[in-house]
Amino acid sequence: MKTLPRWMALAAIFTAALVALPPAFAMDIMERVITTQTQFIRHEATEYQRKVAEANAHAYMAAQLRTHHHAATAAATATPKAGKTGGLTAKSKSKEEAQEMIAIKKTLPRYIAVDTPKDKRSAPGTKKDVMIWDTQSEALVGNYVYDVSSPPAIGGTAKFDTYSAQYVGNGL
Repeated sequence: MKTLPRWMALAAIFTAALVALPPAFAMDIMERVITTQTQFIRHEATEYQRKVAEANAHAYMAAQLRTHHHAATAAATATPKAGKTGGLTAKSKSKEEAQEMIAIKKTLPRYIAVDTPKDKRSAPGTKKDVMIWDTQSEALVGNYVYDVSSPPAIGGTAKFDTYSAQYVGNGL
């Protein structure tokens, strides 16, 4: 009679024990396993990683502002407004810019994932390290760096913890 390897016998005992447990308890064990696994794909950011992520996010926001501004300027020159004579005052320009920024924020995704440099704590096989940026409050969400082994395409959406973020790379 053949005997099973020790690791196989232990795996069978563990599986049988999980099946015999009440479903709520078994789910609790599985949640702990999943939580443990996700702790390995994120870590605290260094000051340098935070600065680079903020710079990349600001670059993305500036690029969106330029794109929106060029589109708005082209539309304004194509259709001049009747009854307007003279230029805009500095006060009305800043008010228009503020309104333009509010309009841009409404068109952007709430959260974006921006690149940050990898460091020695990055997991093996990590292709990109990213941080999450809130486009509404214009600040980083938390102090976590996420190790991504297969980053989505630029413009693609991925889930990081409880945030669904659009991947923008380095923001340019």
